[in-house]
Amino acid sequence: MTRLRLAADVGGTNTRLGLAQGGVLLADTVQSFRNDTFRGFAEVMDQYLQGAAPGGVAEVTIAIAGPVTGSTARLTNRDWHFDAAELSQHLRGARVHLLNDLAALGQACPHLGADCLDTVIAPADSAGGHGQRLVVGIGTGFNLSPVLHAGGQIHCLNVEYGHVSLPLDVAEHLRRRTGDAAAEFPTVEHLFSGRGHAAVRAQFTEDAAGTRAFQTFYAELLALLARNLVLAFLPARGVYFAGAVARSLLASPARQVFAELFQQPFALDARIAAPVHVILDDAAALKGCAALSWQD
Repeated sequence: MTRLRLAADVGGTNTRLGLAQGGVLLADTVQSFRNDTFRGFAEVMDQYLQGAAPGGVAEVTIAIAGPVTGSTARLTNRDWHFDAAELSQHLRGARVHLLNDLAALGQACPHLGADCLDTVIAPADSAGGHGQRLVVGIGTGFNLSPVLHAGGQIHCLNVEYGHVSLPLDVAEHLRRRTGDAAAEFPTVEHLFSGRGHAAVRAQFTEDAAGTRAFQTFYAELLALLARNLVLAFLPARGVYFAGAVARSLLASPARQVFAELFQQPFALDARIAAPVHVILDDAAALKGCAALSWQD
């Protein structure tokens, strides 16, 4: 019988849980919980398993919105800590694997159908799914995960890109519009995150014209950043945006502004290009946890 796996996607506000078999998430088992009502992940997990899998599970894969170091991790926006060995003991020997939430999305990308994605820039050809991708998360914070799909395996790299200084072209475009206020955005995350989004919005009037002007400007900033990321990571199989800030902006009228600037030819090599998608599936990280192939 196929081993039953618990897939978990733990964010600062909510935890989603579901069961998986044979690398596939069982959609009718997915439940979401508000973290405020629990003292830690183990409590959420126990409550879920009591109803969904009272006989227990053989494996647990947990996607965490925070840094993962080997077999331990912590949430960035909540004082929850994770230890794979302790969780395994708590579950009577079940195998436990921890990974960053963007790495989980990277694992899911090759398996996401058209119904799970909003395609902003379509692929130039119908080549297979192997190759390099890039997941970019813009929500409460910012981070990314390069993804390599080769030899039947999907490999996701751990990166802390949010703490990198702004690329020069992004910083200069910001400075031309905001003047001295540009100094408030020294890193990528300072500008491309929930707080950065709100801080830039404050530079514009609150009326409809101000909203349109802000969306256009922020789309230009994002396109410039994305072009730098394409050169850095060469994700020929696609850039996949996730997170509330990215979803909101790329669903607005400024979507076309982003697309036009993003697709301008590179001076280096006009053949460098990448399709762009927005991940719409809230269960995508769970699907990545379900599909992940891992060993002790």
